[in-house]
Amino acid sequence: MRGARVLLTGATRGIGRAIAHALLERGDRLACAVRDPHAASARELRALSATVHVLPLDLTDAAQLSSALERATQALGGLDALVNCAGVVQYTALPQLSPEALQLQFQINCFAPSLLARDAAVYLAAHGGGAIVNVASTLGLKPAPLTAAYAASKAALLSMTRSLALELGAQGVRVNAVAPGIIDTDMIRAERKAADGSSLPVEEQLDVLRKLHVLGRLGTPQEIAEAVLYLLDARFLTGTVLVADGGLSLT
Repeated sequence: MRGARVLLTGATRGIGRAIAHALLERGDRLACAVRDPHAASARELRALSATVHVLPLDLTDAAQLSSALERATQALGGLDALVNCAGVVQYTALPQLSPEALQLQFQINCFAPSLLARDAAVYLAAHGGGAIVNVASTLGLKPAPLTAAYAASKAALLSMTRSLALELGAQGVRVNAVAPGIIDTDMIRAERKAADGSSLPVEEQLDVLRKLHVLGRLGTPQEIAEAVLYLLDARFLTGTVLVADGGLSLT
């Protein structure tokens, strides 16, 4: 799919930013959906290439979601692929899990990508097919303490991925997901507290997390970007969850 027109969410940080760089390096054109188009991170995206279009999109706003696909196709002159990478996590002990935290994580991690995938699928099916890749998490397959809402939202996204793949395959639309392990991003480097209220310094937390992986290290955003590009190009894959976790799920 080199030279493709791609709508990408979550492009201003971490994995999403690495995906944007990887797509541009191979000559793709991007519509990057961002919450704040005036932020420094959005300006950095525009500076990467003249083929980057920054689209304002609040993933919690139903009206903006409903117009996102139309705005992306107008900016790019069409669409060949959608990559849902935006995500949010709140580390919370179960007794402190609020309805607001549950709703936010489901909205960003499952509802918004599912609605964008729905609209993209209609367009792609009418224009010869294409690909959708959802960036999920191994927590959607194997939850961990303090991540009940996040893990549930990613599990729902994985289920939606398979359902869409089943319904859309005959129309030439492939839908796959990447399930990263623990990737070294600012999201992971945020301080978190245990259920008893205690916490470790961030570097000590990272050491603990590294030891959970068979390969003995965290993943990099670039490695997940490689997995996303592979799924965009893999013409015989649909409904696949590509686990890219350094052996985390083996422990």
